[in-house]
Amino acid sequence: MRKTFIIILCCIAVLLTGYVGYRSYNVWKCSHLMSLAHQFLAKADGRNALLCVQRVLRSDPHNLDATRVMAQLTEAARSPSALLWRTRVVELNPHSLDDRLALAQTALMMRDHATATNALGGVDQAGQSTVAYHNVAGAVAAAANQSALAEAQFLEAAMLDPQNQSVQLNLAVVRLHGTNLAAITEARDSLKQLSSYATNSFLRCQALRELAFDALRHRQGDQALGLSKQLLQETNSTFKDRLLRLDVLQATQPAGFRPALTAFEREAGSDPGKIYELATWQMTKSSPQDALTWLRTLPSNTQTNQSVELLVADCCTMLRDWRGLQSSIARQNWAELEFARHAFLSRALRGQELTDSAKAEWEQALKAANGQKGSLVMLLRLAAQWNWQSEGEDILWTIINRYPGEQWAIQTLGQAMYAGGRTRSLMQLYSQESKRVPSDLSAKNNLAMTGLLLDAQEIKPYDLAREVYQKSPTNASYVSTYAFSLYLQGKNAEALKVIKTLKPQELQDPSIAGYYGLILKATGDRARARAYLDWTVKARLLPEEKKLFDNAKAGL
Repeated sequence: MRKTFIIILCCIAVLLTGYVGYRSYNVWKCSHLMSLAHQFLAKADGRNALLCVQRVLRSDPHNLDATRVMAQLTEAARSPSALLWRTRVVELNPHSLDDRLALAQTALMMRDHATATNALGGVDQAGQSTVAYHNVAGAVAAAANQSALAEAQFLEAAMLDPQNQSVQLNLAVVRLHGTNLAAITEARDSLKQLSSYATNSFLRCQALRELAFDALRHRQGDQALGLSKQLLQETNSTFKDRLLRLDVLQATQPAGFRPALTAFEREAGSDPGKIYELATWQMTKSSPQDALTWLRTLPSNTQTNQSVELLVADCCTMLRDWRGLQSSIARQNWAELEFARHAFLSRALRGQELTDSAKAEWEQALKAANGQKGSLVMLLRLAAQWNWQSEGEDILWTIINRYPGEQWAIQTLGQAMYAGGRTRSLMQLYSQESKRVPSDLSAKNNLAMTGLLLDAQEIKPYDLAREVYQKSPTNASYVSTYAFSLYLQGKNAEALKVIKTLKPQELQDPSIAGYYGLILKATGDRARARAYLDWTVKARLLPEEKKLFDNAKAGL
């Protein structure tokens, strides 16, 4: 027995030694591969950098450096998977300001305003006090046409760093799109100065870019031509500046447009990033058919690139060519975007009224997404584009259950249910949220109100309304809910006393006025009741609210 015990101990020791040795080797191998990847990146050799990073991620899927480099590479190719990788970086490193800002910027590039806003929402107070944060937050606001908010963000950045030319440029750009003539003139002067004297070539390019857009917008053809030509001569001009040149030529010199487009198509060649930008431009400025025709002229090895396959799928979808879409992607493999391929297949099959097959492909899409937040968000975007309400809401429920901290998902689902007049579904949503965060008074108030409207006594809505009101007796919404609960209990005098604590402008809020009107009618003030009930025509109402107010007005 003693010999056996010793042998077992020796075997365990050998195994442990082997395991430790393997782990050490694996750590070294990953570190070595990442070192090579960064060397390849420095030489602009994206292909070999990608091969190194893929090997690292196979060994260590949670490697932060490898995930971040993968995000950079897919972003350079303008692949939608860049959003997945940026999201993954933030999941691995949630407190990093730089990674959150990078996710927001990638989301802006992919026109995903919701993801950009959500990324910024996770920045802590310290991060929100930086120039970098205010610059990106301003860009996100500007992309959403929230000019006042964008200007406020850039002003905050300017206060933190008055000499920062990038901030000055951003502030000038947002003011250039305003309505104040004096501010517009000042913004143009600032951009002209930056385009001539800025020591930073990137800033010079951006200033020239904005001035060319401005000239084109105001139909100053000669000026737009000169500025766009000057921009292309800058060493730091980008392929997007070629597209700006196409915009100018299309508007001012149609004869020069086609040769320029042909030249830029050749320049795009086999570069996935440039192909994405040019095809996207053609979809919006020419037609999806023109983009599709050009994409199908690319070399066969380029057409199998993931981002090109996605562009073809987008074109077929916009053209409603369901058979063409199905045949083009049926045998492809989109790697980490396989879930999206199944989703497009589902769209193609539904377009051909093959309902059962379409449902099966959608289920495959959800399975391939594997509950990953970035994948689910991309599927949600596709569902929204295709107006698939039921599928979109199912995804939102999945996100809420798996990632309960994603407040945007709760708000989006709530808005959809409200618009659809589904009060009971809303009550279920608020019930789940109030259980998850018992201190969330807003969720409890919403739960109380929906419970009162549905007479759902099982959730004790009277008690909920009183509890919320007692904790925050100056909140107009909470006051209104509590007063309504008193009204339903026949305590009309007490209800009137509570709701009259609100200010006159709060009582005229369409979402509150109707409840004030109910209470006024119940206490005998019928003339004033009618006036406040009439305010409800401006409110978004649930079916139960509309019936309640209509019945009250009918009796006046």
